[in-house]
Amino acid sequence: MLVFILPGSYPHLSENTAASIKRVFPAALPVIIPSEELTGSILNETLAREIKPWFITLHAGDTVQPHAKEEIERWLRSCNEYSAGYIMNPASNIDQLSPSRNRYVSPLRIPRGPLLWRTKTVMNGQTPGFRTREQLPFQRYVLIDKQFELSTRYEWTEVDSDGFLYLQRQAPAWMKEAEEWQALFPLLEAGAQEQSQPPDIDCPPLVTIALCTYNDGIYLPWAVRSVLAQTLGAWELVILDDGSTDAETAHYLMRLPQDPRIKLIRQVENIGKSRALNRILNIAKAPWLLELDADDWLAPDALEILLRAAGSQQDTAVVYANHTEWLERANKQLVYQGVKAAPSSLSPYVLLHEAPAVAPRMFNVPILKQVDGWDPHTLFEGRLYEDIGQLMKLSGTHKLCHVAEALYHRRLRMTSLTHRHPHHYLKWKNSIIDETETLKHGNPSERQNAHE
Repeated sequence: MLVFILPGSYPHLSENTAASIKRVFPAALPVIIPSEELTGSILNETLAREIKPWFITLHAGDTVQPHAKEEIERWLRSCNEYSAGYIMNPASNIDQLSPSRNRYVSPLRIPRGPLLWRTKTVMNGQTPGFRTREQLPFQRYVLIDKQFELSTRYEWTEVDSDGFLYLQRQAPAWMKEAEEWQALFPLLEAGAQEQSQPPDIDCPPLVTIALCTYNDGIYLPWAVRSVLAQTLGAWELVILDDGSTDAETAHYLMRLPQDPRIKLIRQVENIGKSRALNRILNIAKAPWLLELDADDWLAPDALEILLRAAGSQQDTAVVYANHTEWLERANKQLVYQGVKAAPSSLSPYVLLHEAPAVAPRMFNVPILKQVDGWDPHTLFEGRLYEDIGQLMKLSGTHKLCHVAEALYHRRLRMTSLTHRHPHHYLKWKNSIIDETETLKHGNPSERQNAHE
C-alpha cells in the first residue's frame, strides 16, 4: 500500500512517521513529500506510476500503531462500491461506522482531509488526480479540495481509530490559519459543487467578466476557477490575451475549461490594459462589466451580491466592495493579510490623492460606453492606474454604490508593474492635475501636447 507523508507544520518528523509505517506495514511504500508546494504533483506522479487499489495520507509527526493494520482490514471488509474512502475522527468515542454522503466539514474547524482513499475514485472523473500548485495555490488544502469534489459523487465513511495517532498541527502565528481557512473554505466548497452542475447556457449573461492577461499563465487557473464557482451562473468570461510571450500562458489558454460562457480573444501585440478593456467592452453582451485581474480571484457569491446591490440603486454607474488581501512571498506562498475596506464614498479628489485600492469594480455598461470606456491617451498610455482614472471620471458625474462585504481576493505581488515602479504614480497624478488645469483654462492645444 502507498502511504503519503505530507510535510504539514513539522516536516522534520517525516522520517519518524515513515519508520512507524514500516514497523506495522512492512510491505508498504512510504512516500515523503518534502515541501508543501509539491504536494499535488508528487501525489499525482506516484499514483500514476504505482497503481494500488487504496492509499493512505498522513502528515509528518503522525504515528502508526500496531493495531492499525487490523483496523484497515475491518474497514475495507465493510466498504461498498460508492465509498471514496475513510475519514478518521479522533475526537469521537462512538465505536461505529458513519456513512456520510455529500458531507462537508464545518468552516469553523480546520480539517486534515481523509486518511484512506480509494485510488480509482481519485484518478478518474472530470478532474483526475489532485490539483497542483498552479490549479490550487494553497496546497495545504489539497486533500480537502479533493475530498469536497469526490463528495459530490461518492460517500465518505467517518471512523473512530486509535491505530493512527495524529500530531495536532499548530501553524505559526503569522499564517493566521483560522482566518485563512474561513476565507478559502467557501471557494473550495463552491468549486467542488460547480463541477457537478452543468452550466446554464440558456440564460443571457447579466455580467461580463473582463480578464486581461499578459504572461500570467501561472495564476489564471485559480482566477478562472473562482468564476466557475459563482453562485450566479448568468455570466460570460471574456479573457483577452494581450500578446503574452510565456509558455505557461499559452499552455493554459489552449486548455481552457470547456464552458460556452468562456470566450478567448488573442491580441498579437501588447496594447495595454485600457485598450484591452475597451476591446472587451465593445463585445460585452451583459449590462454590467466586472474587472478581474489575472492574479486575483472572486468570492463565490461576488456576482450575486453585487447585482443585488445594483438592482436596489437607480442609475448607478459603479458597484464596488471590500476585498481580502494576500501577500505573495518569494516562494509564491500566499499569506493572509486581512480584509481591506474600500471608502464608503468616492470622489475624484479622494481617488487621486489617496489612491485607494478599489476591488471589485462592476461597471454599468451603457454608462461606460457613454463616457467612451477607458482612456488610453493618459500618461503611460492607460497601462497604469487606469482603474483610478476610470473611477475618477465616473465619480464626478455619476452615482457609485459601495457594498460593505469582502467579495474579492487581491494578490499583492512585489513583481507587479505597480510595485516595481512606485514613483510612476506621482508622475501620473501630476499629469492628471496638469490636464485638469488645462481644461479649466480651455486650452485644447496644450492638452494635446501633454499626450504626445
